[in-house]
Amino acid sequence: KGTGETRRDVVDEVRRWLAAEHGITLVASLGFENAYGFAVRRETADRLRLKSLSDLARQAPALSLASDYEFFAREEWRAVRSAYGLAFREQRTMDPSLLYAAIEAGEVDVITAYTSDGRIDALFLAVLEDEREVLPPYDAVVLASPRLARAAPDVLAAVRSLEGAIDAATMRALNRRVDEQGLSPAAAARFFTAPARA
Repeated sequence: KGTGETRRDVVDEVRRWLAAEHGITLVASLGFENAYGFAVRRETADRLRLKSLSDLARQAPALSLASDYEFFAREEWRAVRSAYGLAFREQRTMDPSLLYAAIEAGEVDVITAYTSDGRIDALFLAVLEDEREVLPPYDAVVLASPRLARAAPDVLAAVRSLEGAIDAATMRALNRRVDEQGLSPAAAARFFTAPARA
């Protein structure tokens, strides 16, 4: 993502590149992204008045951050750290499955989270705004092979009706049904499709 590019710009660029280079159709961008975000307990956000990464940067020297094994080696971390001047009191690496338990127990103050994760709502976490749009978008898109695009244009038309239809809050709620209630992804999806089609 270059300076000044929006999420829509990135999706459109990917759409053009996939079609030109591989004959693949980007059928729909569903409306949510599963990007990295920085999450804190809502109580922490309220107490420290944290709404954005700029707010977090001012408080970071007194806070601990935990992330998965990959994040601290990724370009995203270097870019966001540089853009906001993030310098934490402590920086911990842990298994992704332990991040949410660690923040829930108060063992760390901030975690990196995937923005569509149902545990964000389940644990009353707040994802801080990346107001400078440094973190790249990871929009959920549906792709179709050249063969499917030729053979089943009706399928593509049906999928296109989902363009922008699922926001991050809806995706978190659906993911939460899978995580907490043990529903299959297909069963959770029915909670989205049934009311919309009724």
